[in-house]
Amino acid sequence: LQRERADLDKNVAVLQEKEKELEAAVEHLGEQEGVDIDEAVVTTAPLYSQLLNAFAEEATLEDAIYYMGEALRKEVIDLDTFLKQVRTLARKQFTLRALMHKCRQKAQLA
Repeated sequence: LQRERADLDKNVAVLQEKEKELEAAVEHLGEQEGVDIDEAVVTTAPLYSQLLNAFAEEATLEDAIYYMGEALRKEVIDLDTFLKQVRTLARKQFTLRALMHKCRQKAQLA
């Protein structure tokens, strides 16, 4: 029983030390100014950078197409404008998806 108590006391001491380390790290992070997103996401190769940029641009096109549909539904834009814009966006989206597919194959990710 005494050995178990000693082990528990030792574990509590270790956990308290780790808690202090975490609190210090949180305080240090709180003192820092905003993190630059472009510096936070760093790729190891130009191919990965190209893949990441294509993915981000494709996601924005997906959002744009969605909001174009919402604008059509709310009758903010007419059907002709919607179709022209969505066709342009979809064409760009297709080329980006093809580029991402090619990048994944080249990087042996697919």
